[in-house]
Amino acid sequence: LKVRLDPVDDAAFAAAAGAPRSAIFVERPRGQGMPAMPDDGVLRVVLDPGHGGIDPGAEAGGLVEAELMLTFARELRDVLLRAGGFSVAMTRSDDVFVPLETRITLAREAGVEVFLSLHADALPESAGRASGATIYTLSEDASDLASRKLAERHDQSDLLAGVDLSGQSDEIALVLMDLARRDTAPRADRLADELVWGMSGTLGRLNSRPRRSAAFSVLKAPDFPSVLIELGFLSSARDRERLADPDWRAQAAAGIRDGLRRWAEAEAPIRN
Repeated sequence: LKVRLDPVDDAAFAAAAGAPRSAIFVERPRGQGMPAMPDDGVLRVVLDPGHGGIDPGAEAGGLVEAELMLTFARELRDVLLRAGGFSVAMTRSDDVFVPLETRITLAREAGVEVFLSLHADALPESAGRASGATIYTLSEDASDLASRKLAERHDQSDLLAGVDLSGQSDEIALVLMDLARRDTAPRADRLADELVWGMSGTLGRLNSRPRRSAAFSVLKAPDFPSVLIELGFLSSARDRERLADPDWRAQAAAGIRDGLRRWAEAEAPIRN
């Protein structure tokens, strides 16, 4: 890799710096995001297709993660709506870039009960081979750090649903977020388990370790259950073939539907 640096004046540097003009960026202010989903007893699901716009995500074998996950999110939305018992919103419905914490804000504004982030990553050769779907929850070790970073960076009026912490200290915010996460963390774990059950039923074999946890930023919301679904790995030729197959994706969507439905039934006393 060769890099050549040439001196230019401030105006020329400013004109050429940053993202290209063709980049699509979405930073929607609060109150101007997704419309709220109806609170009529159905399970309110927000689908979060990973990446988008200037961030294409993983790319391999002619497949682009951002495009593939947007396609799958639309297919999954249709499956859930046809099944009945669900209302569905999406953090993005086009090839746009939405910052991670804005995705949380948009989900909360929509009245989310369940947040599903959709991805199809690629691993470098040095990391070994991996294939099959994997479901992630926020790791227990990362939860305290996640809360602290959210409290430091995020709008204090948007850290917890229905609680305006403007003017309050980070310490107060952290205590309330910890209390909220004590309720949502086990619910997210049960959700992930049900999704593994549902997808195993329609797809058969998943990843050798289908239940994992990690410090994904998009899972940091303390007040609603969130999981990240790695539908497959673009670094795996077998997974690429499956992910490109509409019939396979339909089976994956059916498994997610089944898992969500069983989770909602078990959660009925809490939700009602």
